[in-house]
Amino acid sequence: MLRLIKGGSGPREEVEAGLVHEFDRERRDLGVSELDFELPNAGAGPDPLRLSDLAADPDTVGRRRTASKTPPDDNAAVVLLFHRDYRCRNCRQQVQEVADRYGEFRERDAAVVSVLPESREKAEKWQKKTHSPFPVVADADKSVAEQYGQPTRLGKLGGLHDLVGRLPETAILDGRGGDLRLFAVHRGDKPADRPSVDDVLAMVDRMLADGE
Repeated sequence: MLRLIKGGSGPREEVEAGLVHEFDRERRDLGVSELDFELPNAGAGPDPLRLSDLAADPDTVGRRRTASKTPPDDNAAVVLLFHRDYRCRNCRQQVQEVADRYGEFRERDAAVVSVLPESREKAEKWQKKTHSPFPVVADADKSVAEQYGQPTRLGKLGGLHDLVGRLPETAILDGRGGDLRLFAVHRGDKPADRPSVDDVLAMVDRMLADGE
């Protein structure tokens, strides 16, 4: 059953109904060692991309965005999509669904970043196929995936072959005030286990409401 583990303010019936997926807001319990990173970017925005550069300038939070604008350095929220593999169809579908509704993220001053456990060359090919309106960073050595505790399965075999063993993860960070803070994480326990766009937007809304 999908459930909210900790830190949620939503009613329990919503959690049990699956409207909120398995998020955990305690970084230490998740084993997320560090939030910031810098990686080559094959998508929109600066190359390389340093995550902390997306944190919000307090004076700019609240300005409305459009889907056509690339992420500046004044985002109230940052959503990280950790993908499984270059060939993962579920990952590409997730990216397309987020891209189709990217305007709703920008209306919330939220940036999205795809983290692909592949080389820059494959990230560039991925971008040509997906046409993402947001950054697509190449985590070739999987160091950022490990930093954020992206799950794998099937032991050593899963560790060697991403398409077999790596599982999806979504992280939501609060960027208000100029510093990034982990707010919520969803870790899939199977390849198709990932939050819907509605789930992610709802959690971003919850985060923004908690800070008011």
